[in-house]
Amino acid sequence: MDEQLPEPLDVIAVGAHPDDVEIGCGGTLARLVDQGLRVGIVDITDGEPTPRSSGPAQRLAEATAAAATLGVAHREQLGFPNRRLFDGFEVRVALAKVFRRFRPQLVLGLGDKTPLASPDHAQAVAITEAAVFYSRLTKWDDTFDGLPVHTVPNLLSYFLFAGVADLPASHWPLVVNIHGLLDRKMAARGVGPHRGADGRL
Repeated sequence: MDEQLPEPLDVIAVGAHPDDVEIGCGGTLARLVDQGLRVGIVDITDGEPTPRSSGPAQRLAEATAAAATLGVAHREQLGFPNRRLFDGFEVRVALAKVFRRFRPQLVLGLGDKTPLASPDHAQAVAITEAAVFYSRLTKWDDTFDGLPVHTVPNLLSYFLFAGVADLPASHWPLVVNIHGLLDRKMAARGVGPHRGADGRL
């Protein structure tokens, strides 16, 4: 199976919707790309329906353009339903298959729910954590179509709200200097009419 696997990605960032990653850690991804790492993005849903968007084709075009702006090597959508995303076995396995296929050393996932915003974000936290765990489990070849086991050694969180996250005990914030990259982050964030609508960084 190894000879059929794609070139590994060093980092995979996971979002519930197209634009979550750009908002939450787009500058960090640009920094990692500039340091020579191969970076990928996985959107669990296509983000549709959503206000100010004409439909899935527009959101996909925006996401593709944003990925090119950040310089990521691979982006894919898993196709689970926006607004009806719930943590469950099927979505955990789908994301874990991506981790097994691309073998990242670091996964960046959403870190918390977003009050007054989409509940899909909180579901994505649990889905990503479970997928990292499922990726390393042995004796499950039939579930994972024979994809080799992969242990993701590092899982970090990003957040979609302004300010410093209220972290649990024994968790420490990691701040990445994106000096010189804010324009690139904002360009990726602002690709398309839907993406610039709410003014979030």
